[in-house]
Amino acid sequence: MSVSRAKQRQAQDRVNQAATLVRSIAKPFGGWIATFQEAIGMNAPALAERLGISRNNIYAAIQTEKAGTISVNQLEKIAEAMGGRLVYAIIPREGSVEEIVLAQARSKARRIIQRTRAHMALEEQTEGLRSEAEMVEELAADIIREGRRDFWQ
Repeated sequence: MSVSRAKQRQAQDRVNQAATLVRSIAKPFGGWIATFQEAIGMNAPALAERLGISRNNIYAAIQTEKAGTISVNQLEKIAEAMGGRLVYAIIPREGSVEEIVLAQARSKARRIIQRTRAHMALEEQTEGLRSEAEMVEELAADIIREGRRDFWQ
């Protein structure tokens, strides 16, 4: 196995592991800042004092977190001020990383097969060909086995 393929495999394993963990954790309705504050018993004035900002800034941060517009940097600073640590990850919406890669390889293979079949049809060479689905699966497997990354273009 090549070094780049080994690195890719390690990254896939890490992302899949994070996905497994994250899927069991739902974002609290009030957001993580308010939930963590409640959990440790820290009110907004105490948090504001630790951060050297006003209470209104804390309330604004809670609202921007709820709205999904808070910056990672701001969230990290607030977490640290409460004795916590921000953890984030990018994970597949569904399934695994390998499923995303396979779907993209199939898409690329389908485009290649369709283009090839169109040329063959023009030359009346389509008799005896395997089904398009079989050809797509075989080509997609070859693309992945070769470690090609050009299928994202």
